[in-house]
Amino acid sequence: MKEKKQGWFTKQSKWLWGGLIVLALVGTFTPFVPSNAVRLSILQQGHPVAALLSGPWKMPKSAVKDYAGSGKSQYYQVSARFSNDSSDVHVLTVDKVSGFHILNRYVAKPAVSKK
Repeated sequence: MKEKKQGWFTKQSKWLWGGLIVLALVGTFTPFVPSNAVRLSILQQGHPVAALLSGPWKMPKSAVKDYAGSGKSQYYQVSARFSNDSSDVHVLTVDKVSGFHILNRYVAKPAVSKK
């Protein structure tokens, strides 16, 4: 009888750990903050490892002047370069699409440099 409880416990703990891992991944790629929008954009372009290891950080205003875009856009640089259709990407621009305080939604796309 003790073995049944132990078997039940391990089965329950597997479901619990599986659920926690799924929640962690969903939380990582949900675009409610700009850095998660960057990760989601990288994932959508077919680079799941780069999305997890990207470590995006916001670029300073002095470095942003080299990129074309609106003044309201935020620019994020990633440590893991990835390639898209046209070139290697390490800077993405993030725009706020909609939101009300906590429920902000952001969209990221590769930044275009000025020519």
